Amino acid sequence: MQWSTDVRRIKAAIWCQAFRGDTSVSCPIGQVVGIRRRKGQLLALIRGWGRWYPVEDVLILVGPR
Repeated sequence: MQWSTDVRRIKAAIWCQAFRGDTSVSCPIGQVVGIRRRKGQLLALIRGWGRWYPVEDVLILVGPR
C-alpha cells in the first residue's frame, strides 16, 4: 500500500492494473484508470465517470505476484 503523487509511478501501476491484474489504483472518489498533471494539479480519470477530477494523491495497492 502506497500513496503517490508521482505521475510516472501511477501510470506504471495503471498499466499493471489493466494488463497484469495484480495492482489496484484508486483515490477517495473511486478506481483510477487515467492520470495526468495540468498546471501543477494532479488529475485522475475515474472509472465510469467520464471526466478528469483533481486529486491530492493516489493509492497504489500491489497484490501477490
